[in-house]
Amino acid sequence: MNKKTTIKDICAKTGYSLGTVHLALNGKTGISDETREKILQTAKELDYHPNYAAASLNRKTKTIVGCFPNTTGDNRYYYPPIWKGMRDAWTEYGKDMNVSLLECPYVAFCSPDSEDRESVMNLQSLREKLENGEIDGMVLDGNTSPFDASELKRYTDAGLKLITVDCDVPGSGRISCVQANYNVIGRTLAEIITERIMSYGGILLCAGKQEIYSHHGIEIGFDQYMEENNCTNKVYKLYNHVINAENYENIKELVSQPDVAAVCCVSSRTSMMLMRALEETGRAGKIVAVGSDLFPENIDALKRSTFQNLIQKNPYAQSYTGCHVLIEYLLKDVKPQDLVTVGSQVVFRSNIMFYEDDRNIFQQRMIL
Repeated sequence: MNKKTTIKDICAKTGYSLGTVHLALNGKTGISDETREKILQTAKELDYHPNYAAASLNRKTKTIVGCFPNTTGDNRYYYPPIWKGMRDAWTEYGKDMNVSLLECPYVAFCSPDSEDRESVMNLQSLREKLENGEIDGMVLDGNTSPFDASELKRYTDAGLKLITVDCDVPGSGRISCVQANYNVIGRTLAEIITERIMSYGGILLCAGKQEIYSHHGIEIGFDQYMEENNCTNKVYKLYNHVINAENYENIKELVSQPDVAAVCCVSSRTSMMLMRALEETGRAGKIVAVGSDLFPENIDALKRSTFQNLIQKNPYAQSYTGCHVLIEYLLKDVKPQDLVTVGSQVVFRSNIMFYEDDRNIFQQRMIL
């Protein structure tokens, strides 16, 4: 078996010291361009490949944080794949490479007085660690961030490497944002609906919360498609996101409207309320219905034809990719793209078995 080339082999052939070769291979300053070029050419000739796993043992342990909403209550629909994606990426790329993972779950989309004590304590502990410079990198849900941009900028200015997923946080100093293309999702949603109903059929769009970037982005894409294609369907919009009796009754009232021929939504929570309204009014399977995101209740609704399609934003791939690029940056100094776009999918009953396995979803995770 051929012996693997080491830095010492390059030193022996070029006559340069270990320190000089190290500077050249790692793109550091302190040597001439001529020296760098000679060393890099020799490394190529010798088929040298750096051993990042071994090199990481000589560095201090990097500590990264996954900061996402918890998976209890109404968070249980969308956020479990986000946590699984991050943990899978850490297991694959960071577990054996001197990376320590901390998890910071918190309550999202609730009033301050409804936050549980564990969530408050988690964030308080994380803030202390960030202030003390104990955190090297963080993967953060941008849609629900418990930190404002100015606070994050203070941390990134002090050296924190930040990746946002699901949504950007402008002005935060993050090194990359990983998200779905929400405008395309909205346009796709509009095309699916309008291709299946007459031009005089009404459409109910449960548009979520306008302050949430992903919701508003889908709404904008939906409106653009309707305008560009001269669709004359009347569109009813409901702006609600929290699952409660008032929001549900508003959805149920519009689902019952005789002119409504199609219904759709932008989030998992509105999808749950829409599903229930379709079934309680007896309109399930009688009008076109497209749900949002993949979770057990939605999958069952697709299988029993309450929904004809689901559009999923691939939160698993978003967090997996975010964690991966952060580890690559911290350990290998591989600078990620400013914006990484993760592919979303339209799910049918005929292919639902493919999307019930996260690994299959991940195979088509990115459209760059």
